[in-house]
Amino acid sequence: MKIKSLIFAVCLTVVSPAAVLAADNPLYVGLKGGVMMVDLSEYDQATSAGVVLGYKIFGNADSSLAIEGEYTTSSSADINVLGFKGKWDIDTWAAYLAYRIGGDMYFKGKVGYLNEDINVDIVGANISGSDSGLSVGIGVGWKLGKKNALELEYTVIEQDVNFVSLGVNFSF
Repeated sequence: MKIKSLIFAVCLTVVSPAAVLAADNPLYVGLKGGVMMVDLSEYDQATSAGVVLGYKIFGNADSSLAIEGEYTTSSSADINVLGFKGKWDIDTWAAYLAYRIGGDMYFKGKVGYLNEDINVDIVGANISGSDSGLSVGIGVGWKLGKKNALELEYTVIEQDVNFVSLGVNFSF
């Protein structure tokens, strides 16, 4: 009898945390795509794709606070300066604090620190630069069941660069 009780207790100890983690795992990963828009007429919009890794710090069905890491990279887009044609692209790394509020349809706000690398290749000269600073974003989301969500976001990368994206998040 003691052996059966011991085996039962060990099974409960092993299975219970796994069930709790499976029911409400705070980790999620996301994929997004969109356009990097530069507020300068010489630059065309660049198609961009990215990944998100998030960890929900706390929350319930109606609101949550999370830490998100995000990486995006763009395709090369056209640039035309005084008749000289070339290409440009941008990569970003960011860490955000993201707040979501609402039910199945929700609003999202995020604020964080972002690093960007911009490359411009024009008239045979390759010019690259890097900058870091505050980044903010707003968006709306739709829950697709208990584990997935679709999000439409507008993110300020810097004063002249904005990212409009559509993404999907997957919880574990």
